[in-house]
Amino acid sequence: MAPEEPAGLSSREYVQINQSLFSLAHAYESRMAVAEAQKPTGLILSDRAVLMVLGQFAPTNAAKLSTVMDINPGTVSVHVQRLVTNGLVRRDQDTGDRRNWWLTLTEEGTAAYDETIAGTVDYTRDFLSALDKSEQRTLHDLLVKAAHSLGFGWQ
Repeated sequence: MAPEEPAGLSSREYVQINQSLFSLAHAYESRMAVAEAQKPTGLILSDRAVLMVLGQFAPTNAAKLSTVMDINPGTVSVHVQRLVTNGLVRRDQDTGDRRNWWLTLTEEGTAAYDETIAGTVDYTRDFLSALDKSEQRTLHDLLVKAAHSLGFGWQ
């Protein structure tokens, strides 16, 4: 006799959700790779993720960026340095605390941010087209709620 499933979804359904989220993330990354090959910008998915957060929070510093994105400070530094090198992010030393550096988008960075947001909206709208408007709203609300439960309140 199989063990009883707790109330709610079955283990199989949880696995299906996990696989669906992975598939969506993989499809997004693959689509970005195709777009990058057609119109090279030198940006990778993680660069675009940092741009998206900086576009919402700039000026900010690497410590806040690391916290908001829930990624290692060393990893944030690598991404920020690549964006600085590419002229998309500017690093300005805090005059009150010389240990702190403020990160802002340059004019080129703002254009890359706008392009990233537009592409994200188009792609997300495209893959959600199989859902009706009510289902899209429900999915949005549920994913935001799930993200908040994980501590991601910046969306």
